[in-house]
Amino acid sequence: MKQFTILLLLSLAINIPASYSQKTTKVDELLFSGKYEEAIPILNEMVAKDGTNSKLYSRLGNAYQKLDQDMKAIENYTKAQQLNPNSTATLLNLSSCLYSSGNYPKAEQELVKLQKLEPNNYSVDLLLAKTYSVQNKYQESLDIYLKLNQQDSLNPNIHKQIGSIKKRMQNFIGSLASYMKANELNPNDLSVIVHITQQLYEMAAYQQALGYISNGLKTFPNNIILLKKKAQVLIGLEWYDNALTILKELKTDNQLTEAEHKQLGICYMQTRQYENALKAFAGCGPTFEKDPIINFHTGICYARISQHEKGIKFLEDALFYITSPIEASMHLFLAKSYAATRQFEKAVISYKKYFEMDNTNPDILYEIATTYEEFGENENNALAYYTKFIQQTNDKDDPKYEYAKSRILHIKESIHFEK
Repeated sequence: MKQFTILLLLSLAINIPASYSQKTTKVDELLFSGKYEEAIPILNEMVAKDGTNSKLYSRLGNAYQKLDQDMKAIENYTKAQQLNPNSTATLLNLSSCLYSSGNYPKAEQELVKLQKLEPNNYSVDLLLAKTYSVQNKYQESLDIYLKLNQQDSLNPNIHKQIGSIKKRMQNFIGSLASYMKANELNPNDLSVIVHITQQLYEMAAYQQALGYISNGLKTFPNNIILLKKKAQVLIGLEWYDNALTILKELKTDNQLTEAEHKQLGICYMQTRQYENALKAFAGCGPTFEKDPIINFHTGICYARISQHEKGIKFLEDALFYITSPIEASMHLFLAKSYAATRQFEKAVISYKKYFEMDNTNPDILYEIATTYEEFGENENNALAYYTKFIQQTNDKDDPKYEYAKSRILHIKESIHFEK
């Protein structure tokens, strides 16, 4: 009897690890084949028996992550990380789930911690750059993307992200250059083509924009977005007949929005088809009844067909509805376009006109100062506007604030040594 008991205990001792090993193998097979829902109950059973095994929690977190159940994934990754704080793989997965769930500050915290453990981990840097970007920490994000670009300069997506960040930082020339590099490396990215053409359009570089659109249409024939961009650019070139052909076809296919009926109306008007122009402007709907531009063009059309009473009404409405904020915005966008095309004197004039109409945004003072510096010989004016910006801004944490302070010091030293 004693011998039988010993044999039974030995048998159990052998079978327990064998059973555990079988479950582990089974779980690995299920995870590998994407059967996450089947793997989860087995993992939960194993965790219940062995709550100190970080690998089990990590696998469970991975299963939930694959099923887009971020909160449960975070819970299990957190337990795994507590049991094994040095697991960089777990920390990266945890950060990824935090990012996906929208908890960007916590994701940033974990990624900064992870970056210290693995300072040159490409995946860590990439996710941290995205995390900074989504929190509007553009300079921090850009610094990382530029670092990644040095490691992987032939990656079009990195150039694309740099272009996006620079655009949001209002570095339009730098943004355009990055988007163009992304297009060079991957000509088939539609979003990049759209970004390039839009920026060229805003800079009034219509011919260049048309070239990118034409190349894009070779890859994406009859693409609605590109066709609309093409019509927009053709109007900029004042090739109204060509734009009208595109817009009429889009209207036939019910692809024009109410706002885009405005472009159709302008094309009809410029090709002297005033009755059709009036119908197109009417198609803009009630949302655009107070649009000064539509009222202005409608008034012109009525005047052209000698219905002057109606024309007067719409022209008077145009004057009534053109408010200061609209006019101010026009000056602001004009200033940015002038600056982007290195017409700095005109840019300063437009920025000043904008600030005269709306002096609530001290960032304009900063833009004037930096634009004066672009002249090359306007130190005193730059100094004056940097000083005004420092005095009026309330955002002391803004990187522009520190930059303005540094430029004030530099310019004062320069003026002193010149004397």
